[in-house]
Amino acid sequence: MGYNFNEEEIRVIKERMSKITSHIPNNQAKWLWDTYNRIKGTNEKQPCSCGSSGNLWKKGVDTINVFLKKYD
Repeated sequence: MGYNFNEEEIRVIKERMSKITSHIPNNQAKWLWDTYNRIKGTNEKQPCSCGSSGNLWKKGVDTINVFLKKYD
C-alpha cells in the first residue's frame, strides 16, 4: 500500500465517503482520485467524468471503502 494516513485524515476520508453514494459530485472527484492514488501508492491519471469511466470511478470508491474497513 501507499501513504500512511494519520487519524485526522482517516476521519475526514470517512466523513467525505459517507456522503458519496451512486453519484460523485464534481467538486469531490479530484479529492476522491487523489485519495485513491495515495492509498494504492500509484499516480494513475484521473478519469473523465463521463459514463464510460464509471468502472474506473467504482474502482476508486471501492478501494477507499475497503481501506476504511480497517478503521471501523
